[in-house]
Amino acid sequence: MSSTQTFKIASIPGDGIGTEITEAAIQVLDKLAGVDGSFKFDYTHFDWSSKAYKERGWYMPPDGMDQLQKHDAIYFGAVG
Repeated sequence: MSSTQTFKIASIPGDGIGTEITEAAIQVLDKLAGVDGSFKFDYTHFDWSSKAYKERGWYMPPDGMDQLQKHDAIYFGAVG
C-alpha cells in the first residue's frame, strides 16, 4: 500500500496575466498529480495584489511571511 504525499502550496496570483497564468498552472499541476498518483497539492490562495493594495493599503499582512513559511512552495504570478 502506497501513501500519497501532500505538498502545501501558497498561491499568490497577483495582478493582470498573473491571475490567468496561476489558474492554468494549478490545473497543470493537479493533472500531473492525478496522473502520477503519489502526490497531491493543497493550495492556499492569497490576494496580495496591487489592486488589493490600492483598496486596503498593504500587499501582505504583517504576519505574511509567517503564513508563507507554513508552505512547501510558493507559486507567484505577477504584480504590477
